[in-house]
Amino acid sequence: MGNLWWNQFLGVNLGAENNITNFNMAITNVSKENLCPLITGDQGNIWKYRKGKELVTLFQKYGFRDDVYNDGLPQLNSSTSKPSRTQYTKDRLFQLNDGQLRALIIEIIHDSTDTDKAIEEINYILQQDGVKLICGDNHEEAKWEGVIVDRQIQNLASFQENEKKVIDAIKSARVSILVAMAWFTNSIIKEALEQKRLEGLRIEIVVFKDGVNATCGVDLSSFDHKEIRGTRGGIMHNKFCVIDTQLVITGSYNWSANAEYRNDENVFITSDHESAVDYSIEFRKLKPLL
Repeated sequence: MGNLWWNQFLGVNLGAENNITNFNMAITNVSKENLCPLITGDQGNIWKYRKGKELVTLFQKYGFRDDVYNDGLPQLNSSTSKPSRTQYTKDRLFQLNDGQLRALIIEIIHDSTDTDKAIEEINYILQQDGVKLICGDNHEEAKWEGVIVDRQIQNLASFQENEKKVIDAIKSARVSILVAMAWFTNSIIKEALEQKRLEGLRIEIVVFKDGVNATCGVDLSSFDHKEIRGTRGGIMHNKFCVIDTQLVITGSYNWSANAEYRNDENVFITSDHESAVDYSIEFRKLKPLL
């Protein structure tokens, strides 16, 4: 089938945009989570890396004046332990109002090493929330606009060459890839993920903790990953991947050699944004942010 179907499939995610002069900047928590590694500087090479003390200083500007860095980040809620940089950033980011969030985004863009690319990445994350940042040629004048995004949903059901479909989807990723896979033994798919990791994308993986993955599974040591059992006493039998909170890959297909070359399997890919959000939320239940 070549790549024609894939280009058409992905094209709908960019949608048809129409400017809206009056709008509410309603950013979903999933999008805010995707902003976290840009704020901490843990994703890509254009974003300023912020140590714990620098993150406290940043959020002090946006309403958290009582936060103090004292041998670690401030405790969150009733927790007795110090949070990680990611946990602290997510907690504070979720509490910002629209005005504070807009100002913070402008600041992290200003601190980046490539303003144009930073704006592009921010807009890519926020596009499904109907929000776009417009900057002038000198990057000194910035304004927020609402956009209407064409949310036509494209679905693809695949029963052959599933490995290629999965890899093509992975190659399209620009921000994040979340993987929950019962058994992961396919080294070719792993290499596609590794390439995206080297490009600076946020990649998180959950696999079933069992003997198959222990003895035959791919080496996930370079990724942010977790091995888990089932949450209800059984096995972690999920098989899904969320790309950029825009695409979902699911179906019966494990990322394994048997699934590709021996078994009758199916892969289902959808550009339904609401489904992508739902799967992202489910993934975070399996693997909380650390």
